[in-house]
Amino acid sequence: MEAKKSYKTFRYNNDLSWKSGLRGTIVSPGKHDVVVGSPPEFKGEEGVWSPEELLVGALNTCLMLTFLSYAKHKGLEVVSYQSHAEGLLENVDGKYRVTQIAVEPRVAVKSEGDVGRAGEIMASAKEGCFISNSITAAVKLNPQFQVA
Repeated sequence: MEAKKSYKTFRYNNDLSWKSGLRGTIVSPGKHDVVVGSPPEFKGEEGVWSPEELLVGALNTCLMLTFLSYAKHKGLEVVSYQSHAEGLLENVDGKYRVTQIAVEPRVAVKSEGDVGRAGEIMASAKEGCFISNSITAAVKLNPQFQVA
């Protein structure tokens, strides 16, 4: 009988303090504070990160980091990586939820032969990204690859 593989678990934490109106500050030791609040469409202030933007940003960041980690492991040299992401917040059955996040990475690699491998690694990154595995929103990935 094959032994069950054991995986490490991790915990992440932060503290949130309400400041005024519909805004607060997230703090965690050793990191920059993040001012957060409601977006203007929900009577919040301009210039602060909203939970909606943080969710979309978390997915966008996770996909990039997963892709770069996989690329390094597979020996693929990435020259540049830029990505745009957009989340769709909709009212579904009387409750607001993010139903879809579209991510459009633009990746430059060293040679034409690397383009196909980059596409395969990107598909694996979507499957391996813990944020995409943690949310119910549909993740639409539309990568573009080019040779630097």
